[in-house]
Amino acid sequence: MKRIIFICFLLISLVSSAKNLIYLDERGQTRVFTNSVVTDRSMDFVKLDIIGELIRGVVVSQSLRQEETIMILPSGIIVSLSHETKRATVEFGSEFDNSMIFKDGMVYINAELLAAITDKSFFSETEALILYAQPVTIKSIVNRPESVSITLDRDVLPDFFTVWWTGSGSLALTLKPAKIDPFLDAEGVTVATGRGFVKISVEKPWPDVEYEITGRTLTLMGKSGIGRTIEQETSTDFSLNIFESYSGGQKFTMSYLEMNGSSFSFGVQLANNGIGGLEKATDVLRESGSEIMINGGYFDQNQNLPIGLLVQNGKVVGLPSLGRPAIYFTEDGKTYVTRMDILYLAKFDDRFVQITGVNSPYRGEAVLYTDEYRNSIPEFDDFTYLVVKDGRIVKEGFSSKVEKDTDLLVLSPSSLQKIGDTAFIGRSVSFELMNSFGVKITGAVEGGPMIIHNGRPVTDYEQNYYSASLLDVRAPRTLVGIKESGEVVFIVIDGYQHSSYGLTFKEMIEFFKDKGFESLMCLDGGKSSVMSVNGEIINSPSSGVPSLPVIITGSRK
Repeated sequence: MKRIIFICFLLISLVSSAKNLIYLDERGQTRVFTNSVVTDRSMDFVKLDIIGELIRGVVVSQSLRQEETIMILPSGIIVSLSHETKRATVEFGSEFDNSMIFKDGMVYINAELLAAITDKSFFSETEALILYAQPVTIKSIVNRPESVSITLDRDVLPDFFTVWWTGSGSLALTLKPAKIDPFLDAEGVTVATGRGFVKISVEKPWPDVEYEITGRTLTLMGKSGIGRTIEQETSTDFSLNIFESYSGGQKFTMSYLEMNGSSFSFGVQLANNGIGGLEKATDVLRESGSEIMINGGYFDQNQNLPIGLLVQNGKVVGLPSLGRPAIYFTEDGKTYVTRMDILYLAKFDDRFVQITGVNSPYRGEAVLYTDEYRNSIPEFDDFTYLVVKDGRIVKEGFSSKVEKDTDLLVLSPSSLQKIGDTAFIGRSVSFELMNSFGVKITGAVEGGPMIIHNGRPVTDYEQNYYSASLLDVRAPRTLVGIKESGEVVFIVIDGYQHSSYGLTFKEMIEFFKDKGFESLMCLDGGKSSVMSVNGEIINSPSSGVPSLPVIITGSRK
């Protein structure tokens, strides 16, 4: 993506060489001469034809052989420009190299030479060259909660100012050429002056800013957007943006991937195709052959076991914990970010028992271990260990590992009673996942906290599911959401860096409450936060590409 952005910038630079000349004269008037300036080798050149409009009484002529252009200034000083050497000689001995160029049969003179012979100053901007006898004067600054208004002594032009954000998150405005009125009252703002410019800065909790020009007044207003776009890549079925924004006066960078859900299929990939290990996220992605990746949910860093609900290709490899939300992918291609009641059953002919744990090392009434489980299975006295293959019990007895293409079901004495105390070899066993939505789940990853539910920010009750250390620390964040318009969104917010401080739980709620989400929740964050699109890591992981137990992938259908 960065390479595409650079090429576009280069093309724009090549074709956008003509710009305007803005002239601020001695009487405080502003004149604009369109397409009168060209840029060559980083130097600005002004059309010779308009010199007479800038200098009253100047005489411009060419020698008979058109080898030289002569300007006679009102003061009587003669300026000669050699067409061959491109050198200008001002009477009394001053000389200027690179003083002129020819373009489309017209003569252009160097802006530095023009400033010297007119006794004016100039600023070179991207869209305009500003030549001035006197700078604009800032007459008043009015700071309101919803806006900042700056009034000048003449009509405002967009070329006079630049709006930006400081590293500490302050809104800043630079005006040039400008000076301040000596009687200026600027309550609530910081004003600094320099050589030909004025810088105004003010603390504003706005994620973005827009402006309005009305005559002599420039008004800056908060903009309810995602932030300032740093990089962008779009196609017919997705939009990827890197945004820079602020919260609580702290800057953060956000990778924001918005996808047409009907054009993508999503899935869950496990490190080394198993449970209980870690693998570099980019290696898992490469092995999956997918185009898109974000990190998955939380995991126990002591045993590298994913925490909570985990479903891969319709197979349950982890059960919910603590009633937290999850992202769900269904057989009919839908994506949900929500809470569901999950019931997982082991059915023995006409009887069943509820499975209370999947690939869990902890004692439970009925725990299922799949062949993805890489850790040692615990042995509990009086528990029954059943090896299940192709829907039937094929072996009974403890085993510390799950054989390939089998499942190991561990039943407590009370669970065994529920199926009739008989678990004989050859008895049929099936596993059924039921949920409160009544949908066929093909993939799921538990996460949290929830940020937006049914289009509204969550209440304080959401905090009951998580520790204060997870909620209150400004940290990297990974989020998944569904827009009200139906798009699926993957988000990674960088943190632990001076260029991006991350967000707290409350800051996420405040920032995303009006961004058009039907639902939005966090996945694992911190050092785990990572996003990749088309083979490129999009965000800046705080400790490099992380090793993870689970990633979420996306591919075009």
